[in-house]
Amino acid sequence: MKITIQQLFFIIVSFLVLTGCATTQTPLAPKNLTPDPGISISTETIVGPEELATLVPTPSVPMIVTINDEGIWLSDFEDEVQRYVEAATKLEKEIDENQAKEIVLETMIETLLLAQGARATGFILDQDTYTRKFENLVIESGGENQFQQWLLENHYSPESFERLYKLQIEAVWMRDYLIGQVPSRAEQIRARQILVSSKSLADDIYNQLQNGADFTYYAWGYDQLAGGELGWFPRDYLVLPQIEEVVFNLQPGEYSQVIESTYGYHIVEVMERELDRELTQDALLKKQRLTLMDWLVDQKANSSVILSQN
Repeated sequence: MKITIQQLFFIIVSFLVLTGCATTQTPLAPKNLTPDPGISISTETIVGPEELATLVPTPSVPMIVTINDEGIWLSDFEDEVQRYVEAATKLEKEIDENQAKEIVLETMIETLLLAQGARATGFILDQDTYTRKFENLVIESGGENQFQQWLLENHYSPESFERLYKLQIEAVWMRDYLIGQVPSRAEQIRARQILVSSKSLADDIYNQLQNGADFTYYAWGYDQLAGGELGWFPRDYLVLPQIEEVVFNLQPGEYSQVIESTYGYHIVEVMERELDRELTQDALLKKQRLTLMDWLVDQKANSSVILSQN
């Protein structure tokens, strides 16, 4: 069975892509990441004893790490590392094996944390829902024979695939839940800048502006393609936070003093300001990414993560 590039992405990429993690394989990640209407959501019963027994392996199974008393199987980790290295090779990417192990382990930890978060939030992946998703996956892969061949070629047993795919479904649900809480509107400003490479030149321009020179003249003079236009943006969007910190304290028509960055020396003017403006797709994606990253950082800090000594 021919494996597409999309199928070579690591299990986590379908939802951690928002975090900016660049990984390289996945066990046939579902195309539709939106929770199904038929999936049970409860705020009282998260999982019953039978479901819990399938989620938490017996202590006799070797673990690479245990998170909040739930382990990641050592064999699953080793297989994921192998898939990661093979996928990177097929994509002609050089990667050190130790680096691969670090990336895979961190990714699997984040997957499990998201899955645990989904259960704690009230998501229940019942067996009927899983069976339906799995059967659709087999059909989309080309049928039972092709799917079994894919499992074999990619170092999955039926049991390990089910184990990891269930975690993926839970983690994807939690990803969607978290980013769904991010508002699509926010306070934004529209700004433009004068950017030069010399501190003395920037200081001279600033002095000219202070003496009544036209900001537009210099903005277009040093950026003849866009006139220094930065467009509309919310907080936590610019790649230079020191500029963002300054401009959000300005009102329309006001401009900053000279701000130094790795790009040069900036003088930034606020052109417009709106307290409630629809975010661009890129700005919304960045806010969603930051929300997901912040959640993961918080979960790691407040979870019991015990690495195996093996």
